[in-house]
Amino acid sequence: MKILLSIIGGSCALAFSPAIQAQTEIPAVGKRTAAPSSVVFYGVLDAGVTLVNNDDGHGNAKLDTGVMEANRWGIKGVEDLGGGLNAVFQLESSFNLDDGSLSSPGTMFDRVAMVGLAGRYGQVTFGTQYDLINDYVTPFNISAGASGYAAHQGNFDRIAGNAIQRSIKFASADFNGLTFGALYSFADKSLHPDENDSEGAGSGTAWNIGAHYAYGPFSAGAAYMRLNTPRGTQAIGPYPSLGLTHFLGQPTFAIDAGSGERVPLKNMAIDSQKIFAIGAAYEIGNLTAMANFADIEFRGYGQASDLRLIEVGGRYHLSAALDGTLGYQRMHFEGTRANQLSLGLDYHLSKRSDLYVSADYRRASRGVNGVIGNSFAPSSNSAQGLLRMGMRHVF
Repeated sequence: MKILLSIIGGSCALAFSPAIQAQTEIPAVGKRTAAPSSVVFYGVLDAGVTLVNNDDGHGNAKLDTGVMEANRWGIKGVEDLGGGLNAVFQLESSFNLDDGSLSSPGTMFDRVAMVGLAGRYGQVTFGTQYDLINDYVTPFNISAGASGYAAHQGNFDRIAGNAIQRSIKFASADFNGLTFGALYSFADKSLHPDENDSEGAGSGTAWNIGAHYAYGPFSAGAAYMRLNTPRGTQAIGPYPSLGLTHFLGQPTFAIDAGSGERVPLKNMAIDSQKIFAIGAAYEIGNLTAMANFADIEFRGYGQASDLRLIEVGGRYHLSAALDGTLGYQRMHFEGTRANQLSLGLDYHLSKRSDLYVSADYRRASRGVNGVIGNSFAPSSNSAQGLLRMGMRHVF
């Protein structure tokens, strides 16, 4: 612990020294000249109050944190090795602002823990890191800019921005607006094979490819990912995430014998999850119009089903300090459907601090419990609404 505190303290000193620029991206690797050596300490703090109209049959108010963006702190750096080659690293940890606890108990750097080499044509990194859906498609996720609860219904397409462990990742440099990459994640063999169907058991292998292109006011990105036997941090929980009572022919919750309450199954033992996601944006003056589409195929229990989701909307600069975002989502899965509307206003107090208010409303098919995000229990009926007022600070 003393060593960790020394590292953090030293990084803070470096971060606030004149020689270090407070930036949130590793220096570009596509330049012919070598990047200067540097270490950056950064983070995000987000907190606010959320009101929900139906939390398992009751209205509720909650101090909720890490909604618009996950609360996190991190250290990243680059070292010039000469000849256009750089060593890069990044460590990033998320936490709960309301009580100060780690978001992933027992795991310090749950979001990013990677090291690698970067050169003229791109970089190769190893460890826990964001997948290519995050890199190439997440920027077109409209509702996340209006309300962090509504990134996408259930986030089964991983568009909210997810890390994957035990991975090797290649990310290209920018070639006249085109970037591309590939990722492979090794299986978690830390647990006995007989435990693979239990909650928290190890995941199988995964792979991911993607690309992004930008030219003038237009930009687009696409990615494909396959997860084999997703478990643990990649687990599937259809009831708390989507309000579905059945998934691949299986019930999504158990009934507690004592209380009679529904106990959600948070790690259903599926065989594979395949994700194709694509998004695009076009800037027209103060308006950025966006659209995205995702198709997620689940296989397990001898069955296969596809979840399809389309989203349209945009962001408008109302003034130098005020932005407005509006997004609409429609989802289809196993004969059910759901519609969701998200609206957000973001007032910038400075480049680092902002106040925001957001509202979400979701209505699903009859028999499906409405739910938005994972902070509240599913509604007692097919609809749920949220209203949030919050503050975010970036350092």
